[in-house]
Amino acid sequence: MIGTLVRAAGLAGAYLLVLTSVDPGDVAIAAVLGLGVAVALRTPSRLQLRARLRGAAAILLQTAAEMVRGTARAVAFCLGRPSRPGLVEVPRGDRTPAEIALWGVLTGESPDELVVDVDAERDMLIVHLVDASDPDAVRARHARTHARWRREGTG
Repeated sequence: MIGTLVRAAGLAGAYLLVLTSVDPGDVAIAAVLGLGVAVALRTPSRLQLRARLRGAAAILLQTAAEMVRGTARAVAFCLGRPSRPGLVEVPRGDRTPAEIALWGVLTGESPDELVVDVDAERDMLIVHLVDASDPDAVRARHARTHARWRREGTG
């Protein structure tokens, strides 16, 4: 409990520094927000926190690797390599709404790929690529990434 209060005070202090204010109303709002965030983010054990940090690190590394590969594909496209830009439908599978949101943000980080839509009626995630000539390979790549996130406990 003391750790939660210390984190709440730190968050409230950061909020007040950003506001550059110590008005009583701002202090009250900072205290409520800081305590709310500190309570919402507390973990029952250090083990769970370590697993989350490992998962976050794995996602960041996978995203960085995909950004490098996507940059290479985009450069090749810009230099005239034959390609077929287009849309690819990726099955939603068992992704939760939070996993879909994360997938959309991280997929958009790669310069050769852009999330266009999530078709809830057909359970499809739709992406635009600079080279959609092999849609099965794109779907397989997204399925592998999703399976890796699940296996590592990151999804």
